[in-house]
Amino acid sequence: MPVKFLVLGFILLLMTGCFSSQQKVIIVEKSINLQNISQHKLTNNPTNTKRTKQKIVRKVNRKINKWSIPVKGNISETFSRKNKHLGLTFNTKTGQNVRAIRDGEVVYVGNKIKNHGKMIIIRHPFGFYSLYTQNKDLIVENGDVIIKGQIIAITSKVPFYFEMKKFKQPINPLKYLK
Repeated sequence: MPVKFLVLGFILLLMTGCFSSQQKVIIVEKSINLQNISQHKLTNNPTNTKRTKQKIVRKVNRKINKWSIPVKGNISETFSRKNKHLGLTFNTKTGQNVRAIRDGEVVYVGNKIKNHGKMIIIRHPFGFYSLYTQNKDLIVENGDVIIKGQIIAITSKVPFYFEMKKFKQPINPLKYLK
């Protein structure tokens, strides 16, 4: 019998999302029913109030975890394994802000890969990586801890190129970006 409770407890723990990075907000509500509001105001007698059960409500803030678009602009070329285009190309103007799509840590800043120009790679939780290429100016450095939406670079005159990887395998960013 105790094994069933352990299994049930584990399943419930998984269902609550404890292994996700979603932030949870606990709200405790107290309800008070006043039997006679006017008499309560006059006498201020606590016996005229009746306390009901406390109700605990769990809210999950899902907007915190959504990935965001790195730059403003139309997507001119989308992800395609067939065409060997493993990211997104954005029509951008020189001088636009490039923002981190999610919290993470900068693991590469430089221009050693010639086809990508000045590039930033950010490691995110759960094996995700994001690559921001064709930048004019790089604002962050290796080892910086980044928060979602933080400006990390400035675009150049070349269209901005963006990739995402999961455990070093290219993935379609459009499945994650909102």
